[in-house]
Amino acid sequence: MHQPINLPLGADEPGRLAALDALGVLDTPADAELDVITRLAADRFNTQIALVSLVDAERQWFKSRFGLAATETCRSHSFCTHAIAGEGVMVVPDASRDARFSANPLVIGPPHIRFYAGAPLVLKSGHAVGTLCVIDPAPRQAMSAHDRGILRLMASQVVAFLESREIRQRQQISDLIARTTTDAFVCADAMNRITLWNRAAEMLFGWRAEEAIGQPLALIIPDRHRAGHAAGVERLRGGAPTRLVGKTVEVPALTRDGREVPIELSLAMWPAEGSDSGEPAGFAAIMRDVSARKAAEAERAATEARDARYLAAVEASDDGIGITDAEGRFIFMNRAHAAMFGHDDPADLIGKPWSVLYDAAEARRIAEEALPILYSQGQWRGETQGRKRDGSPIEQEIALSLSPENGIVCVTRDVGERHAMEREKARLREQLMLSQRQEVVGQLASGIAHDFNNLITAIAGTAELLRGLGDPRIMPHAQRIHSAAGTAARLVEKMLTLGRKVPHPKMVDLARMVRDVRDLAAPSLADPLHRIELALPQGPVMLQTDDTELNQVLLNLVLNARDALRPGETGRIRVEVLAGEGLAPEGRLVIGRVPTVPSVLIRISDTGCGIEPEEMNKVFEPFFTRKGEAGTGLGLAVVAGVIAGNDGALAMQSWPGVGTIFEVFWPLHSERGDAAARAEDCGPLAALAGRTVLVVDDNPAVVDTLVAMLEEVGAEAGPCLDARDAIAAIRDDARGARAQWDLVITDYDMPGMNGADFARRLRKLRPGLPILLLTALPRVHKLHQKQVGLFDGVLGKPATTAQLAAAAAAAIAAARERTLSCTS
Repeated sequence: MHQPINLPLGADEPGRLAALDALGVLDTPADAELDVITRLAADRFNTQIALVSLVDAERQWFKSRFGLAATETCRSHSFCTHAIAGEGVMVVPDASRDARFSANPLVIGPPHIRFYAGAPLVLKSGHAVGTLCVIDPAPRQAMSAHDRGILRLMASQVVAFLESREIRQRQQISDLIARTTTDAFVCADAMNRITLWNRAAEMLFGWRAEEAIGQPLALIIPDRHRAGHAAGVERLRGGAPTRLVGKTVEVPALTRDGREVPIELSLAMWPAEGSDSGEPAGFAAIMRDVSARKAAEAERAATEARDARYLAAVEASDDGIGITDAEGRFIFMNRAHAAMFGHDDPADLIGKPWSVLYDAAEARRIAEEALPILYSQGQWRGETQGRKRDGSPIEQEIALSLSPENGIVCVTRDVGERHAMEREKARLREQLMLSQRQEVVGQLASGIAHDFNNLITAIAGTAELLRGLGDPRIMPHAQRIHSAAGTAARLVEKMLTLGRKVPHPKMVDLARMVRDVRDLAAPSLADPLHRIELALPQGPVMLQTDDTELNQVLLNLVLNARDALRPGETGRIRVEVLAGEGLAPEGRLVIGRVPTVPSVLIRISDTGCGIEPEEMNKVFEPFFTRKGEAGTGLGLAVVAGVIAGNDGALAMQSWPGVGTIFEVFWPLHSERGDAAARAEDCGPLAALAGRTVLVVDDNPAVVDTLVAMLEEVGAEAGPCLDARDAIAAIRDDARGARAQWDLVITDYDMPGMNGADFARRLRKLRPGLPILLLTALPRVHKLHQKQVGLFDGVLGKPATTAQLAAAAAAAIAAARERTLSCTS
């Protein structure tokens, strides 16, 4: 490696080196023409050595040499570097006495240079690329001006040879390119006639070279552009600038068969010799058919647009989508996937292995169970549990497939909420089934209890009457019968409370409960024209209550609305939740009173068959149903009892053939105490001496027993086995000058007319007549009568004489208060 030189360099050393490279003569074989010149120079100047020296970046290379064996030397030892830095011929008479060269290895060693004369080889571009120099080992006097001129003349001959060689070389290269290039290469003269037409032009345009050469260039220009082309050529001839020369543009071209093809055109021109105005001597055009490229560009644009749509869809997807390379490291991930695992930016996970999203045990399970199936079958689907950024678990449903690069494409969905909803729905379905089972059991128990309690009432009443005889022989037996009857009554009570749930108030979200009820009831809609709509507040609606009881109310009302929709017609059930404060019911209040404490209003409306006016007062009665064998008649009775038990209210309005609206007012906070503690207090025993009591029951034994028990306390009792006969007796009583009956005691379940219908008829005949209901279902009827007010008292079967007397006295007092409140 040569040491860095410290020699004079021209201002444009890079340009000089570029011009030298452009000659293309470095390291080429010797040329006989140049060898003649160097031989003549040595003879003319009587020197031992003559050289054509080309000065490269770090060396001087001898294109032609005479009298020297070496082909090149280090530039740092070069005399020629100094010669090309100046102007004219550089002459060194004695190098050993010249401070620049006295220590030069070429002076103190072979070839022992003493005399040197070098004329620069200056190209047309003005760059000096080397010298023609003569060298001798003996010193000389200075060179005369005549000799300097001869050396410069000989140097110009070298330059002419080198530049002509470059031109010839360029021409050869141009011809080679024209013949071998796949681009059409066309030349035209100043008159716009074709002078060169290569093979690629034949292929592109369809004319053979012998057909095209000599033709005007308009041969390949479409008709609509020929006038503009001719005008442009005229402007060039006049020296005006052109927008096409030196640029690459897309233009249409005409083929032999009349087709237009888009081409990419690069146009060049060369000026005429001696022309100062820039008049062109000819043109060269390189043309390329870009039809395929434009089609490919259009396809690429369409593909990019399609990919952009796909990517936008992927980014908009709620499902997480991730792609890994063959090593299992993420190379793409949409935002939904990153957010699912608690990352704001997908870039946080790019480059990381998929296993970072799982704990070690789950990652191992996926690797051992899922990936073998994926690699053997190309896909796998299943559920797994990931791990969020904060360490919390996430339940996932994932679908894996292999990418063409053997990576993994993963589509994942957070199914935690869905699983929670499924579990909640399963709980609600079980709760619904339990409620239905309880209704069936309750219906069965009620029927059995009614008959049993009638028997127990007769047995217990008779035993109590026997005890009242005071006969010591009968007393033990009567007591044993009475005790057994009491035990039987408690057993019947247990049957009636079978499956009854003890309320447990807690904070629940009403909005979510309504959605759950909608989800539970929607699949049971029998007609695709039927739908359930919700109108709920934005946030949760929290209230303190027993969620099972509230769910019973909502579900029964929604299912009742469902059953009212007519098949084959468009039907709608709408459930609204509103703040109850300051709202009055739009319908008639039938259960309870609107709460004065903070509450919510639940409005359930349907577009079903509606309720007939005469049935409006019956729908909440136990066992009343319009569904035939498909109904139990307990659904709305349960609704009424639950609403009343929670200090709520219910209003309703209905239009036959149009629909029904139920409005439920429900307190936000439970103020309900123990139900048992709120059982009706019969108060002090009232004397019934002298009172006339009409006893109505379809069981003769019960009637006889009750009459005897009433007579024991001094009342005058009249038995009646048919409610219609009792109505006739009351009607006759109402016509008399003085009312004969002071109290009516009636059963509920009686053939032909139940206790509620019987009470309504009596209210029309004698509004102030006290009515005491004696029933085997006191819990249901107490709640019902409390809200509807058909009865002045309710007493359960069996009852003792004292309980019967106290309940009768309380009913008389309640009727008195009712009458006073109506007249005041």
